[in-house]
Amino acid sequence: MGRWTDQDSDEQRLPHGMERVGYDADTQTYTYRDASGAHYEGGEGNRYGELHPGKLSHPSSGRRLTPDPTEVAASNAQIEKSNREAVRHMLPFALLVLSMLLLLFHFLNGGFSGGGVGKKPAADDAREQIHCGEGLDKVQIKEGDTCWEFSRKFGLSVDELIGLKGNEAVNCDNLRLGNWICVPTGIVL
Repeated sequence: MGRWTDQDSDEQRLPHGMERVGYDADTQTYTYRDASGAHYEGGEGNRYGELHPGKLSHPSSGRRLTPDPTEVAASNAQIEKSNREAVRHMLPFALLVLSMLLLLFHFLNGGFSGGGVGKKPAADDAREQIHCGEGLDKVQIKEGDTCWEFSRKFGLSVDELIGLKGNEAVNCDNLRLGNWICVPTGIVL
């Protein structure tokens, strides 16, 4: 049995002496009767909610009775309290769903591909990861740079440029801005 099933009964949700006696499918309203026989109706489509005097009359006298305002107010206060408790119980679930969505968004946007809290930017990581051989300098890749332009500026073939120590991971088809490439020392761009 669920944790809160004992609070789902009419006895727990209605004022003392009230009972649910009917349902009108056309108007989608529930009808209730108190201990004195007076009838009340709930809001349209609501099993529990604010109660209003019903259209039915007292069974013995045939006249309509007015409800006791204190009982109706107590019932409405109990319903408000139940609603607040229901929202309070849903907050951890909503927080969990929100956390999972943020984590998914972070993952889909490449949040796990490098940087993060306490880490240096990707360009600095690339500079630290590249180790050029002796007689070679690091040059940062700028917009419009290609392997062919680097090899032409330094009098090398593209294969010779890629073959330099430190350029093993360079992908000429996908040069990224801010990454580094090793070139011969002494030539200024």
